[in-house]
Amino acid sequence: MRFENTRTMLPRRFVHRAAYYTSSDHLVQVAVPIVQAALSQDLPVAVIASAATEQRLREVLGGSAGLIHLPPPDARLRSSGQAAISQRARELGELTDWAGPSVVLAEHHPDRAGIHPSAWLEADAANNLALAALPITMTCLYPTELESETVSASVRWNHPELIGSDGSIRENPDVRSPAEVLTMYPVPAPAPLGPPDRELTFTPWQLIDLRAAVAEETDGLALTQCRAQDFVLAVNEVASNAVEHGYGVGLLQMWRRPDRLICEVHDSGSLREPMPGLRPPHPSNQRGRGMWIARQLCDQLHVWSDVRGTHVRLQAART
Repeated sequence: MRFENTRTMLPRRFVHRAAYYTSSDHLVQVAVPIVQAALSQDLPVAVIASAATEQRLREVLGGSAGLIHLPPPDARLRSSGQAAISQRARELGELTDWAGPSVVLAEHHPDRAGIHPSAWLEADAANNLALAALPITMTCLYPTELESETVSASVRWNHPELIGSDGSIRENPDVRSPAEVLTMYPVPAPAPLGPPDRELTFTPWQLIDLRAAVAEETDGLALTQCRAQDFVLAVNEVASNAVEHGYGVGLLQMWRRPDRLICEVHDSGSLREPMPGLRPPHPSNQRGRGMWIARQLCDQLHVWSDVRGTHVRLQAART
């Protein structure tokens, strides 16, 4: 298989590509030239794939071949593309801090349980926000058997470059901004949790009471002191944002589970940007940091909106 690229493989910013594969053998045929081109320039290659695919690649390439394994998203994150990518962005940020420009292969396959195609569309849009400043070239590999309307939209709208069946790379004329993509396919609400175990309405002058309530619930979860403090701060950042943009009043709901605490913050305001807090704030910008900070401090954060306003679900899990 021929792999053509007239540009240097050294990325100075995030490059997002997509390719289709028809079988496991064809996936390897598509992936191997990409890996070889990267390794020829001493670029590290991170593989987000099933164990079977990773093993096939190592066999064809010979041994470890310099591949870095990044496991697929945790099962608890699979219903939220933005939560999965927020976690992935932290991992890839550490990789590029250590190794510099890198290449990433991400396998999408039909047997991955619990993932709806809309979550992949959300995740691909989230990639373009969360990884925008990282020197990474990512190729998303999609099976043709997943060629649904949603998957097709994810490939066409979220990937500025496409890899053809002959290995050639071309510009994608149909690419759209994340805001445009998520206007067509809004971020879905997570599964409902039933009546909350505890809730309270708050204003800017009651954030201290909100922090105390969340801290009390984390005590029952037996989190470490550091993780408990981080989660309280994350909820506080989201709540502060809610009363600033939601007409001064917000609602906090909490659900206790044996292994985790779930909080939702609701306000009547509208989202100014899709999936806020994914793009790292510029060092000179003193505003707009709250949601980004919150995403770094909890295990999962999912933002969605509807006619009632904006909603944020945060989770802290006992490890």
